[in-house]
Amino acid sequence: MNRVKNERIAFYLDIILGTISSVFAIIGIIIATILGDIINWGWYYFGLTFWICWLIFSLFLIGLGIYSRYQEKHFDESEPRKDLKPPIV
Repeated sequence: MNRVKNERIAFYLDIILGTISSVFAIIGIIIATILGDIINWGWYYFGLTFWICWLIFSLFLIGLGIYSRYQEKHFDESEPRKDLKPPIV
């Protein structure tokens, strides 16, 4: 029961953090492109690349949360375990 509770907490944490990070990334991209005066194009591309990578990271967190939720729902304890064999030395 404790394991299920920890999985549920991890799911919600991944979704919430991913959503917050996505919002920050989108706001950063909007500020960098629309509202900001572009003085140095090198720093502009660097900042834009950073916020796009941050958006991809946050989408990864959301996907990880959804995947762990899927794994939790389709967990089958009656599935037989595979016997592990020690390595031959």
